[in-house]
Amino acid sequence: MRKVIKAFILTIIFYLFQVCVMQHLKIYGVVGNLLAVNIAVATVSLGKKYAFGASCLSGILLEAMTSSVGGLYVVLYPVFGMLFAQVFADMSDEKREKLLLRQSDNGKKIRGDMNPHFRIPLDAMCIAAGIEAVCLIYVTLSGTDISYVLFARSMVSVLYTGVLALVLMFPARAYLHMYGGRIRRATVEEKQEERA
Repeated sequence: MRKVIKAFILTIIFYLFQVCVMQHLKIYGVVGNLLAVNIAVATVSLGKKYAFGASCLSGILLEAMTSSVGGLYVVLYPVFGMLFAQVFADMSDEKREKLLLRQSDNGKKIRGDMNPHFRIPLDAMCIAAGIEAVCLIYVTLSGTDISYVLFARSMVSVLYTGVLALVLMFPARAYLHMYGGRIRRATVEEKQEERA
């Protein structure tokens, strides 16, 4: 239950920063997507079900407060969040740490394992790129010609999101207690109790 509450609070914080603070941190008139960063952190750190909850909540909050197209964000955030969760959330960090403890005697490396500090920015950039692509398609369908400037702004937004993910993943993961080996300590304590 504590993880659900922490993931909920983290999503609300990222949302508030997205709509209040990011407007003042524009680069060439473009803002990064903090909600994509939040979804990526939830995907890699907590797993797919938390990523789904974070992406649904993000879509609902954006839809309720800032949407000009009815239902767009409610669909986009969960779809892209879960699409890329299939790629980047092979397992949560908790499960990975438990598996590493079990395999420490054998010295095996988990197959397909990639550092979470690489997966989070990649996931955030993929989510942002998907959302930007749909927005570009929507602009095209509404009768506006896609120019080099619109495409370049989308690319800047995706890169900006990646940089934000690189910076913000450390405090977000620390808030979720992903550092410090808490599972490893708990497992060692359990083994010591069994021996006693």
